[in-house]
Amino acid sequence: MHETVVGLVEKALGLMDAYMRDRLELSQYSAKLKELDADSVLEKYKDDFKSDVKLIYYLDVLMILSSLQNELDFQVAEYGGNVATEDMKMLRELLHKFGSVPPECSSTVKGEK
Repeated sequence: MHETVVGLVEKALGLMDAYMRDRLELSQYSAKLKELDADSVLEKYKDDFKSDVKLIYYLDVLMILSSLQNELDFQVAEYGGNVATEDMKMLRELLHKFGSVPPECSSTVKGEK
């Protein structure tokens, strides 16, 4: 599970960074996030999450990714294009909690280069 979840988060962080740096359009960002398919990983490990409280950070990460995949259009409409900044911060903090060092990501605001 660890490698699967860490891989998803690293890919998501890379996508967020590319979006924030204007290297991906919103439609590309959304499509690539959906390709990560956090929901299938949630389903695969649902019994483990129910029986082992130590997996809470993995569950949190997958729930954030699932929410992004399913509600990105709403989040961007409601909070603007910089919505990825807070998501990046939360994901990096969660990676740190379960022992993975997150890749360095820029905290640049969309539009700055």
